[in-house]
Amino acid sequence: MCRSCCEYELIRCKCPSERTQVGYAVPCCRNNIHQCDPCIIYQGCSVFENCKRCNNGTWQVKDDFYISGKYCTECRQGWTGGDCLKCGEVIRRPQGHVTLEGYPVNAKCDWTLYVSSGLAVEFRFTMLNLEFDHRCRYDFIELRDGDSIRSPLIGRYCGDKIPLPIKSSGNSLHIHFVSDGYNNYDGFSATFQELSAGIFVFAVCSPNPCMNGGICALDTVQTFHCACQAGFTGLLCENNHFFLFLQFLYTSVSSLWAQWLSDTEAMRKKCPPLSQPHHGYSLKVIGSDGAIESIEFSCNHSYILSGNSKRTCQLDGTWSGRQPQCIKACREPKISKLVRQKVLKPQIPLRKSPHHRLYSAIQPHERSSSSSIQKAQGELPTGVHHLYTSIEYECISPLYQHFGSARRKCLKTGKWSGRHVTCLPVCGKLSSKPRNLAQTHWPWHAAIYQRLPDHTSPITGTTRRHWDMFSADDYDYWQEESMEETWHLVCSGALVSQHAVLVPAHCATEPGHSLPYNTAHLKVVLGENKRLQYMKVSEILVHPNYNSTGFDSDLAILKLVEKARISEFISPVCLPRLQGGELTVNQAYITGWSVARKHETHSQVAQTGTIELTDVLRCERQYAKQGIAKSITDNMLCGRQHPISSSTVCPARSGGIILAPTAPQHKRGKENVSETAWELLGLVSFGFNVQNCNPQLYTVYTRVVNFKNWIANNIK
Repeated sequence: MCRSCCEYELIRCKCPSERTQVGYAVPCCRNNIHQCDPCIIYQGCSVFENCKRCNNGTWQVKDDFYISGKYCTECRQGWTGGDCLKCGEVIRRPQGHVTLEGYPVNAKCDWTLYVSSGLAVEFRFTMLNLEFDHRCRYDFIELRDGDSIRSPLIGRYCGDKIPLPIKSSGNSLHIHFVSDGYNNYDGFSATFQELSAGIFVFAVCSPNPCMNGGICALDTVQTFHCACQAGFTGLLCENNHFFLFLQFLYTSVSSLWAQWLSDTEAMRKKCPPLSQPHHGYSLKVIGSDGAIESIEFSCNHSYILSGNSKRTCQLDGTWSGRQPQCIKACREPKISKLVRQKVLKPQIPLRKSPHHRLYSAIQPHERSSSSSIQKAQGELPTGVHHLYTSIEYECISPLYQHFGSARRKCLKTGKWSGRHVTCLPVCGKLSSKPRNLAQTHWPWHAAIYQRLPDHTSPITGTTRRHWDMFSADDYDYWQEESMEETWHLVCSGALVSQHAVLVPAHCATEPGHSLPYNTAHLKVVLGENKRLQYMKVSEILVHPNYNSTGFDSDLAILKLVEKARISEFISPVCLPRLQGGELTVNQAYITGWSVARKHETHSQVAQTGTIELTDVLRCERQYAKQGIAKSITDNMLCGRQHPISSSTVCPARSGGIILAPTAPQHKRGKENVSETAWELLGLVSFGFNVQNCNPQLYTVYTRVVNFKNWIANNIK
């Protein structure tokens, strides 16, 4: 998932069926001095993500995850909005903390803090790590003296320098966070608590401007107001009005309230002090009587809290819950739904001499069991594992091959051993041994359809292909079909990855030019009969050396909007093992669609035949005799139907791909179709005399092996 440097990398999360954006994921790959490093250096390198969840699929062969079910039910905890880019909340407490651990780009968050009426908020940063700018124009935090974004601005903060404590003038404080579309950092954490307003409004309210015993209070940083005694009104409490009854009522209620508080506090017993966890810290919540009401516990970075994160002082003088501890543990590595994992119980490794090993065999109880390890270290939340826990990985289907470590162990550093695990589709494999290659279904064989404008001939219209070498009968056929159908099967392609199909360039470009078609005018069909997948094209990459006149480098890549769902009917073909070099086979298999004349569908089985590959000079001589001046380059292959072929395939009419089986390294020379890996040798480029389909005529193919590096670099 990480590349050479991922400071600017952004993964957009989308649900498979709805194709709507539902959040972001940002690889976190910085070292101790905040420089960008590749993820492969650090096994503990994590990925911050705030994506919604699409959790109804099993990714098995017969899974209908893309067809039915519910999608994208909720954002990850703490994030909201259709794009999961909003966070924050309203907090009404005398003390607490605000934390933003990592953040995506283009995020906006708002918190509003409220403490008791008549008191003020003291806000302290404990960690600050945002993108630095001397004017804080990119990623920043704004603190405002009030409960909304329109309240007076106290300050704007960024970078990693922690400012002095900030105090509000009233009982509310608004926090506004913004990140731009580029760098992302670790975020911030802060604590807040309520304070008496008089501590910091003294400078404005001294001497007291209020008359008749009025109390000075601060509205904003610049202004104040007077809280008048009963019987007085006015800006400075200068107007005297006698309200004896109201004053008596106020005094009576206050007396009763104070008495009730006194009785309640007398019943409450004080709880004994609690120690701070090792490798952690605690935050005390103080009541109105100065006693500790509750304590919240947190752990330092790379430590996990085991036990209750909050303990409350109860009326009987005891603390609720149990005392937590901060222990070294490993958070479970994230894996895709294509990977199956098995968690093994922790086992502490022992290094002993032969004498000790012999003694251990006699006294087996000496070795620590997993239950004793868990008991000693404490319970952990879901998704977190004890030290020395191992996880075994395997792919959920034989259609995928495993990359990375088969087993990873939680080390004493809190990191996982080994490499990240992924499962990628197996290339070039048939799900079962075919009885007849001429009628088999090739899971990588793709049908390329082109949208033809109604009542427009493909000879003179924009959809015209390179038919100048083909017979007049074929022109009549395409004219006849274009009047009745909108989509037409124009050529064959080969699935080379879950999101890329390889085709001849002349199938995806304007006639006589190297300019590609509009992606909306092409579609790809994969699969067999009722198991079809109709794929839209997102991008067309034509080889930069493509010659639309001589058909040299006749190659293009169709990138798909969605990944192809791998099954026994759909899987990629292997590219040749080496780039360039001499061709090592003189016999190959060709498969192409049998194009129907009327009401074209994709339900028929593709035809497969055997061809013999020969010297390109034979193609040139045959073409010269027919009056066709075509130069055969090193990027082409020349071939015709093999005498032993069980079926006749007309490649220049329906298009096609040529394949060759490659036996496994340990079974060279003993070809077994069910175990061989099939490689893609070529794509049909051009031919002549299509309608008669003379098996003695040569067809020219694009030589795929010469373009392996270009293909591999553009399908990543």
